[in-house]
Amino acid sequence: KVTGKQGRTSLGAMLAADDAPGDFSTEERADPGRSSEIARLAGHKAHVGVLRLERDIGHESSVGLIGTAYSFVDKHNYLGGFDGRFRLGPQTVAALQLVGTAWRGPFFDPDLGQDVYRTGNGLGYYVNLEQSGRHFNLTFNGEGVSPEYRTEVGYTRRYDTNRETLWLRYNSEPKPDASVVSWSLRNKSYADFDWRGRLQLTEHYPQVQFNFRSQSFLILYAFFGYERLFEEEFGARRTPTRSGAFSGAPERGSGYKGLELEAGTTPGQKFSCRVDTWYVWGIFDLDRGGGRRFPRVSPAALRDPDAPLDPGPGNQWYLNGSVTYQPTKGLRTSIEYLKGRLVRQDTRRVAFDSNLFALRATYQFTPFI
Repeated sequence: KVTGKQGRTSLGAMLAADDAPGDFSTEERADPGRSSEIARLAGHKAHVGVLRLERDIGHESSVGLIGTAYSFVDKHNYLGGFDGRFRLGPQTVAALQLVGTAWRGPFFDPDLGQDVYRTGNGLGYYVNLEQSGRHFNLTFNGEGVSPEYRTEVGYTRRYDTNRETLWLRYNSEPKPDASVVSWSLRNKSYADFDWRGRLQLTEHYPQVQFNFRSQSFLILYAFFGYERLFEEEFGARRTPTRSGAFSGAPERGSGYKGLELEAGTTPGQKFSCRVDTWYVWGIFDLDRGGGRRFPRVSPAALRDPDAPLDPGPGNQWYLNGSVTYQPTKGLRTSIEYLKGRLVRQDTRRVAFDSNLFALRATYQFTPFI
C-alpha cells in the first residue's frame, strides 16, 4: 500500500505513462547522438556485486554488514555500511543502518543546468524505535539520504531528503463473540526536509479501524498536509541571465487534504474481496505530462507546449479493488482494478486518467511446484 501524498502522486504519474516501446526505437534511429551513445556502450559488460554478512548476538538481536558494487564504462558506484537490530526490553526494539556511497559519474548541476562528470560521496541512514504494549504502541522512524548519495544496485526515489515519522496506535481489548471484534485508533505524522533544513513535505494521517467477524475490516482515514517544490530539483536554477526550470515563481507550495476508505472481507475459504479508495484536494501535478494521450495541462503548457514546468495543485481520485476466488485447494484466481485520475484546479483539465486491469491464476500441483 502506497501511503503518503508523495507516493500517491508518483503512482498516478507512473500509471499514466503510455509511450509505446516502438516510439523509443524510432527516436533512437532518428537521433545520431543516441546512436553514437549506443555504439560507445556496445561490447562492454557491467559488473555488479552484493555482499551481506549478519550475525546473531544475545537474545533477538543481530548486527550486519552490507556492500554493493556497480561498474559499467563511465559509471562506477560502491556502497558500504553496517546495520543492527537490538531487543532492548520485552516491549522495546531498536534498529539502525548507516551506509556511505562513492559514485563516479554524471551529477546534475543546477547552477550550470547540465550534467557534470565527477566523483561524489554520499550518506544514508535509517533508525527505528518501537515500543509495543497490549493496548498502546509507539514507533519512531527516521531515514534520509544526502544530496550526493547514489546507488546503482537498488532504487532511491529522491535525493537530498530526510523523513521523520511518528506512529501512535491504541488497540482495544478483543471480543471474539461481539459484532465488532476489535477497534483501533492510529495516527501517523511525518515531515520531509532537505539537508539544508528546508521543509519539503509534512502530513498528518489519523485513522480508525474496525475488525468484524468473517475476517472483515473497515478503515477510515483523513489526511492533511503541505508540500513545497524547488525548481533546482527539476532542472536548472535561475540566474539573472538565465531562466529556471519553472515558469513563474521558482518555488511552489500547496496545502492538501483528503479522505480514504479501505475495507475487506473473507466470508469463506473460497472467496475474498478488498477495496481501497481515496480522494485528495490540492495534490501537486508536476506538469510532466503522461505521454501522447495526456499532454501537459498547466497554464504555461497550454500557451506553449515547450514552456518550462508549471507545477500546480489538482484533485486526484485513486481506487484499487480486487476479488479473489479459490475454487479448489490448488487453484487460486484473482482480478484487480486500479484507477488513478488527476484534474488541475487552475485549468480544469485532466492531467491523467488511467484504468488498469490485472487477472492472475495460480495452480499449486505439489507443496513445491
